[in-house]
Amino acid sequence: MRALITLFLCIISSVCVYAADDENKNVSQADPFRLNADGSIAIIPYNPAQKARIDELAKDIDKYNAQINEKLKFLNFEKSIKDSRYGQVSYAREIKLPHEPSYVLHTRFVMKLKGGGGAEGGGFSLDELSFWSRKSLTTKNKEPVTTYRDLKNSATAGGLKGLVLSVRTVTIYEDVTRTYEFEKIQSPWERLRLATVYRDRQIEVLRAIDRYIMSKGKLEAREVDDSILEVTFGGDFQEP
Repeated sequence: MRALITLFLCIISSVCVYAADDENKNVSQADPFRLNADGSIAIIPYNPAQKARIDELAKDIDKYNAQINEKLKFLNFEKSIKDSRYGQVSYAREIKLPHEPSYVLHTRFVMKLKGGGGAEGGGFSLDELSFWSRKSLTTKNKEPVTTYRDLKNSATAGGLKGLVLSVRTVTIYEDVTRTYEFEKIQSPWERLRLATVYRDRQIEVLRAIDRYIMSKGKLEAREVDDSILEVTFGGDFQEP
């Protein structure tokens, strides 16, 4: 009788262990081969620390969108907004690394705006912000490859709900575009990295506009200073 009870307890323990393993497997971040019932790749959920971090990033993004909206008043006043868009481009950079192919990199950001009209400050608000890059291989005797990347997010949707990455690769043989929606990226770590990069680029946009504001102020101050210097010395006046 004792032997039967012992065997029964062992079976129950084994079942509990396997059930616990299955439950842990459902939330494991170390299993990149999980599939949904329809065969699609399963999205690995955030752990508590990652969830707290992604929520913080979403709040940061909304905060920086609000700051960009404030600076749109200046851009509208300067008549820098054209066709409800504003953007800046960087100088082309040639990247040469040891033991790596050389390439030329072009980057820019574009703000798609909504509103306008006669409201105070032009009434513009941020609708979509995108960061674009073009990477062209320049190494001799290598197959020419150009890669276009576009990371954009909807400010209207809020947070990270509209974050999308598009990657277009152009060779002499093919022209392929792949699109990665933020919420459908399998790895939580990659989602966190992408969200962090977008937040950091937002900060760069704010700094770029601040430099524009500062340069405008410095130009005005320099012109006024030069004019004051010239009118200080009037010379000898006489009848014409």
